[in-house]
Amino acid sequence: MNKIKKNTKSKYFNIFHGFLAITTGLVLLITLNSCSNEGGNSNSDKSIVQADSISKPPENILNKHSVQTTFTDPGKFAYLYDDLPKSIKKNCDIIKRQLIYPMEAANMPKVFPKDKLPEDGDFPIVSDMLRELVQRNNEGLIMNRLPKNRLLVACYHHGLLLASILRSQGKSVRLRAGFARYYENQMNIRFSHVVCEVWNADKERWEIIDPDRNFQNVSYDKFEFPAEVWHNYINDNLPNVKYFGSIGQGDNVYIHSLLLDMAFILGNERNYWHTPDFIFKKDFDINNLKKEQIQVLNQIANLMNDPANNFKQLEKLYNENPFIQTHERTIDNYYERNYD
Repeated sequence: MNKIKKNTKSKYFNIFHGFLAITTGLVLLITLNSCSNEGGNSNSDKSIVQADSISKPPENILNKHSVQTTFTDPGKFAYLYDDLPKSIKKNCDIIKRQLIYPMEAANMPKVFPKDKLPEDGDFPIVSDMLRELVQRNNEGLIMNRLPKNRLLVACYHHGLLLASILRSQGKSVRLRAGFARYYENQMNIRFSHVVCEVWNADKERWEIIDPDRNFQNVSYDKFEFPAEVWHNYINDNLPNVKYFGSIGQGDNVYIHSLLLDMAFILGNERNYWHTPDFIFKKDFDINNLKKEQIQVLNQIANLMNDPANNFKQLEKLYNENPFIQTHERTIDNYYERNYD
């Protein structure tokens, strides 16, 4: 990797992850090596629970979310899943022994050198992740994997791997983008985050699982979906907290998360750096959007309150509005745009 790319990635690491540095000790105490029943701290400001989290989705939608996508397909490494447990909790534990979040690695200076950079862009799909894990230790998905042999990746990759494992076991799983509220009481921050929603067939409801923070059954008042954020933003009703995302902070963070969440629902589990072009410009200004574009975003937010039952309408909106469609780019382009 050349010097320019290293510099831009270093800027990304320092800026985007910097605001989490204060919480690192708290994160490590709460999350490493164990799954909790719920994630984060409660807050009196309750988030809206989406309609389809408490009602059974159509069977065809559940079936859709139980099938591997291009991003989650383990490919020839599917054999690594053969002996994995059926327990979601145990699979959370296994994932945290294969992957490590960059700020966790920063707390291990004897294992990870200071110039060790996030590897998100190196392994964009699960089969690439599994190939590298085997190369670093050919015993497979083992609990005693050394920290230096784990992949240094963020929440998106943790979600992809959990979805891949659970789908291989016939479970319905969908990735979700939004804003975690785990440390809001301590820091007045809601940070962009990717989790999984897993369909609990026995209880007939979706449950939020956070494999990155190693939280199970996260309460819906601790994870804010971007449809609600957009609704509050448009109505000038956002809470007095800071919203941070990989794209920075501001209006484009809300839109970035909303469109990423929509893509996940539609089965396009695209990398977070494959950002629609209109919000990727350095001079982005929401006031420059056309009235029709704002209307489309409003429609998406309304439909995303019940995405399972609005699947066809969401798909139609995506297909008919090129400005919200995925634009593929390298992660280095993404870093350079945000932090040059």
